[in-house]
Amino acid sequence: MAFLGLFSLLVLQSLALGTTFTDETIAELSVNMYNHLRATGEDENILFSPLSVTLAMGMMELGAQGSTLKEIRHSMGYDSLKNGEEFSFLKHLSHMVTAEESQYVMKIANSLFVQNGFHINDEFLQMIKKYFNAEVNHVDFGQNVAVANHINKWVENNTNSLLKDLVSPRDFDAVTHLALINAVYFKGNWKSQFRPENTRTFSFTKDDESEVQIPMMYQQGEFYYGEFSDGSNEAGGIYQVLEIPYEGDEISMMLVLSRQEVPLATLEPLVKAQLIEEWANSVKKQKVEVYLPRFTVEQEIDLKHVLKALGITEVFIKNANLTALSGRK
Repeated sequence: MAFLGLFSLLVLQSLALGTTFTDETIAELSVNMYNHLRATGEDENILFSPLSVTLAMGMMELGAQGSTLKEIRHSMGYDSLKNGEEFSFLKHLSHMVTAEESQYVMKIANSLFVQNGFHINDEFLQMIKKYFNAEVNHVDFGQNVAVANHINKWVENNTNSLLKDLVSPRDFDAVTHLALINAVYFKGNWKSQFRPENTRTFSFTKDDESEVQIPMMYQQGEFYYGEFSDGSNEAGGIYQVLEIPYEGDEISMMLVLSRQEVPLATLEPLVKAQLIEEWANSVKKQKVEVYLPRFTVEQEIDLKHVLKALGITEVFIKNANLTALSGRK
C-alpha cells in the first residue's frame, strides 16, 4: 500500500467563490510546485503549504515594481486579475480560513523583521498591515544568534509550539536587511474518529516494493470515494480517491491510492488542477473500509530553486526591483 495525500486544495478552491479569482489558480500553483519538488525530491516525502507560500509571495509582491512585479504576478497566476486585486482575495481568504466560528483551528501569522536603521516605505508598511496583518519587528541581524532565537520564538508562539527552529543563525549575517516570515497552524478533528483500539500493525509497501510494519488506523463508515482510470489498459491501471472530512465539513483531506501493482511514480505525473476538481466532483458517498497509516512528517524545503523553476528569478538577484518596499533596489 502506498498513498499520495493532497491536503487543503479543496478548501482553498471552495473559499475562492464570490471573487473574480479563478478556482484553479491556487490549485494550479500547488500542483506545479508539487511537480517541481517531486522532480528534485529523490523519493522523499513531500510536505508543503501552498497557502503559506502564496501569502509569503504576496508580501514580497507588495514590495516589488517593474519587471520584478510582473514576473511574480505571472508566475503566481494573477495575469487575469487587475493589478492589486489578488491582495483583496488573499486578505479575504485568510479571514475565511481563520474564522473563529469554525470547528477547526487555523492560525495565520505574518511578520516583517527589519534591520535597525533600514528604511521601509510607510506605504508598504500600511499595505502589509492592511492585507496581511503583518507585525513589524526591528532587529540587529549582525547578532545572528539572537535574531534566530527571536524569530523561532515568534514562530513557536504562533504555532502552539509545534514548529521549532524554523531558522538558524547561519541564515543571517551583517548584510541582511529584511526577513519576511509566515507561519500557518492547523488543528482539526476528523468528523468520523479513528478509534485507538482499532489501530493494528500491518505491512506497508513502499515505492521501492520493500515492506515495513507500521501502525494502521482503521474504521468503516460512509465517505466520499471513487475509482478512476490512469488511461492505461493494464490490470492495475485503476486508482482510488478518498475524501476524509474534518469536523464542520469545511476542510477535508483527499487521499489518492494507486493499486499495489502500480508504482506511485506512474500516477504522480497525471495530477493536474483540473483532475483534482474532477475527483472532488466525482466521488460519491458510500460505505468504505479505511486503513490509514498513523504517521508524522517533518520536512525542511529550500523553495528558492522551486520558485525559480516557476519563473520567479529576479527577487534572488542584486538588481531586483523592490523599490516599493524601501525606495531603493
